[in-house]
Amino acid sequence: MDTFREEVQNEIDRFLQDASQRRHTFPPMDQGPIDVVLEVANDAGLKSYIFGQGQVETYVLVWKRQFAPTDEEIAAEEAKAGGKSTPAPPPKKVRGGRRLLYGAIGGTITAGVLLVGAPVVLGAVGFASTGIAAGSFAASMMSAAAAASGGGVAAGSVVAVLQSVGAAGFSAATVAGGTVAGASVGAALGGRKDEKD
Repeated sequence: MDTFREEVQNEIDRFLQDASQRRHTFPPMDQGPIDVVLEVANDAGLKSYIFGQGQVETYVLVWKRQFAPTDEEIAAEEAKAGGKSTPAPPPKKVRGGRRLLYGAIGGTITAGVLLVGAPVVLGAVGFASTGIAAGSFAASMMSAAAAASGGGVAAGSVVAVLQSVGAAGFSAATVAGGTVAGASVGAALGGRKDEKD
């Protein structure tokens, strides 16, 4: 159907660029392709009518907005098609508003957690900006990690990473990446909410 959509888009683009044409008739087609034509025409700002609906020869006729059809034109086309016309249904409700909102909320929450929440929590358990606090949970973790690795804390270990974040916070790249991830999750949730409405 994507190839058909591209063909319809190209046909409508040519029609819009041709100043000599007020209207354009698409060949007879089934309901599925008609829906694609109506959607692309609506996106292009065209006035659309379906003629011959319920018959073998159902087709779409589109007009440029500035040349909307008169009642006489519609009646003449109906007589030719052998049946009543149906104006294209109004465009569907624009979706995505919640996706944008939820994405912004998700990104903001994630950035807040990474910039403020994580350092506060890490400081509370002993990963302070001045180093690991004596007698804290972090000190117990460091002692266990040192014993497990033969006397020192290995670079890149959980204790080393948590101490780094506790001392300096997350890097700008980590905050940016986390914010994008949070925004993506929020947008996905917002998109699901849009689909339910």
